[in-house]
Amino acid sequence: MPSFGFQTLVNIEVMFFAAFLTDFAKIPLAITSTLLLATSIVDILWVPTAGVILEKSNMRWGKYRSWLLVGPPVAAIFYVLQFSQIGGSATISAIIIFVGFTVSHLVWNTFYAAHISMNNALTTIREERISMASNRGMFNALGALAFSYFGVKAIAAIGTGVGNPVLGYTIMAGITGCIMIACNLVYFGVTKEYANRGNEPVGGKPADKMSVGEMLKQIVVNPPLLGLMIVELGRYLGRFVIFGMAFYYFKYIINDLPGLALFMTGLTVVNFFAAMLAAPVAKKLGEKNAYVIALGILIIGLLVVWFLPLEATPFKIIMFVAYIGYGLPDSLGVAMYSATVDYGEWKTGKNARGFIMSLISFPIKISVFIRSVIIAAVLASVNYVADMAVTPQLIQAIKNGFALYPAIIMIIGMVLMFGLYSLTPKKMEEISRDLAAKKTAE
Repeated sequence: MPSFGFQTLVNIEVMFFAAFLTDFAKIPLAITSTLLLATSIVDILWVPTAGVILEKSNMRWGKYRSWLLVGPPVAAIFYVLQFSQIGGSATISAIIIFVGFTVSHLVWNTFYAAHISMNNALTTIREERISMASNRGMFNALGALAFSYFGVKAIAAIGTGVGNPVLGYTIMAGITGCIMIACNLVYFGVTKEYANRGNEPVGGKPADKMSVGEMLKQIVVNPPLLGLMIVELGRYLGRFVIFGMAFYYFKYIINDLPGLALFMTGLTVVNFFAAMLAAPVAKKLGEKNAYVIALGILIIGLLVVWFLPLEATPFKIIMFVAYIGYGLPDSLGVAMYSATVDYGEWKTGKNARGFIMSLISFPIKISVFIRSVIIAAVLASVNYVADMAVTPQLIQAIKNGFALYPAIIMIIGMVLMFGLYSLTPKKMEEISRDLAAKKTAE
C-alpha cells in the first residue's frame, strides 16, 4: 500500500517537474537549470542523512513502523509547495519550489526507507522476501498506472476548470498527498500485530548504538551492495529520462502529444505484468540472473529507438516490450537489498538494516541528478524555448537524451554488477545458517 500511494505522488515529479517549470510556471531556462541541479544535489545528500535519522530514532510505535504515521503528512504539505507559483517573480517562485522540494524529500526519504526496511525486518526467509518484493513491484505499477491514467488527465482538467494550468498541478499534488497518507496509515494499521514478530526493534527503546562511521563502513565492506547500487543507477536513469523527456519526445519528434497519457498508461501496465513474473522467474533463475537478462531487454529497446527513425506506433510497441526490462528488476530490488543487509551483518557482526535499506533510494537520487543534467543539457544545446520550431538538431538531441545516454550507463552498470554482486541462493543459505547459529549462541 505505501508503494501504491508513493507512486501516485511521485509520478507528478517524475513525469512533469521539468515541463512544469519551463512550460507552466514559465521559469526561465537558466533558473530552471539551476533549480533542477540544486534540487538533485540536495536530494542525493538527503539519502544517507535519512538513513542516519532512521538508525538513530526509535519512536513508540516501532523503529520503522512509526515513520509511516509521522512522516507522510509533513512530506505532503511541502510537496504541494513544490508545484506552486507563489510570489511576484520567477526567482521567488523558484525559491519557494526549492524549499518545498527540500523539506518534502528529506521527510519522505526517511519514511520510505522505513517502509522498505520492514520488508527485511518482517521475515528472514528468502522466498518470502522475494514474494513481498514482487508484491511491492505490482503495487508500484498500480500506483503509477492510476496516476498515468487518471492523474495526467486530471491535471489538465483541474487546470482548465479553475482557469489556471499551474493550479492543476498544485491541487493534484495535494490530492495525491492525501492518497499517500491514507496508504501509509493502512500499512501502519495492518502491521500492528506483526511488526515485532520479526527483527524490527521494539518501539520506544533506545536505538542501537552505531556511529555514523560504522554505518558508512557497511558500504565499503559490502561489494554486493556497491554492485547493486551501480546497476540500479542505470536502470532508474532509464526510467526517469524516459518519463522526463517523454513530453518533449511526443511533442517534437512523433507529433503525438495527445497520445502521451496512453503511452504512460501502457508502460505501467507492462510494469505490472513484469512484476507478476518477477517472483517465479527469480526463484527459478536466481535474482542476479533474472535482473541481468531483463535489463538487457531494456538496453536493446533503447538502442533500437535511438538508431531507427520510428513513427508513433512502432515507437510505442518497442518501448512497451523494452519496459519489461525495467519492471521485472523493479520487483527484485528490495529482496536483493535485503540480502546485502544479511551479508553486511555476516561480514561485520553489526546489523545496519535501516541505513542499508535507505540506500535503495541512493541510485534513484543520483539518477534524478543525472537526468536533470541530461535534460538541461539537451534543452540548452538547442536553445530550447516553449513551442519552438522542430529542427533536425532538436530531434537528434532529444533522441540522444531519451535513449543513448541511459543505455550506455546501464551497460556499464551491468558489467560492474557481474563482478561485485556475488549473492547467489546458495551463498545466502550459508549466510542465513551462520547468522542463525550466532543468534542461537548469543
